[in-house]
Amino acid sequence: MAQGGNGIDIGTVYRMLIQMSARLDQLLEVVNDHSRILNDHSRILNDHARQLDDLSANVASLRADVGHYHEAVISQGIHYSDLEGRVLRVERHLRLDPAER
Repeated sequence: MAQGGNGIDIGTVYRMLIQMSARLDQLLEVVNDHSRILNDHSRILNDHARQLDDLSANVASLRADVGHYHEAVISQGIHYSDLEGRVLRVERHLRLDPAER
């Protein structure tokens, strides 16, 4: 910082403040861009969470429907061998949590 005979050069201080202001404006642009990207990612993540919740509910409903069908078939005297085991294998293959029984 330049100093004259009367102390600090105000012109130099003013130029430094202008430079810092420009740099802060650049940094603010970067932060705003990152905030927009984060908001986009958050929205996408929320959509995926909703889709996974929907899928989980659909799997539980399908599992219940298969169970009702199985009960109806067995009551008619037809035996489906190891249907429960097959459903569990499909769930494991798809990496799904087994539905509540």
